[in-house]
Amino acid sequence: MTRDETGTGYRFEIAGSSDGQFYVRFVASNGETMVRSERYKAKASAVNAIESVKTNGPDAELVDEA
Repeated sequence: MTRDETGTGYRFEIAGSSDGQFYVRFVASNGETMVRSERYKAKASAVNAIESVKTNGPDAELVDEA
């Protein structure tokens, strides 16, 4: 089961893994997965990860290691 939180074509998806855990995907408007999180035992933890990215992401530092 996947839960979508839609914005302007981009969205977060919470998906279940084969071992019963949950992970978050950040998906672009073209359907391509841009980022995938670690796995969480509780779905609530996946929701918390999304909220953390929404809250802390805009001010996050960019570190270019290339």
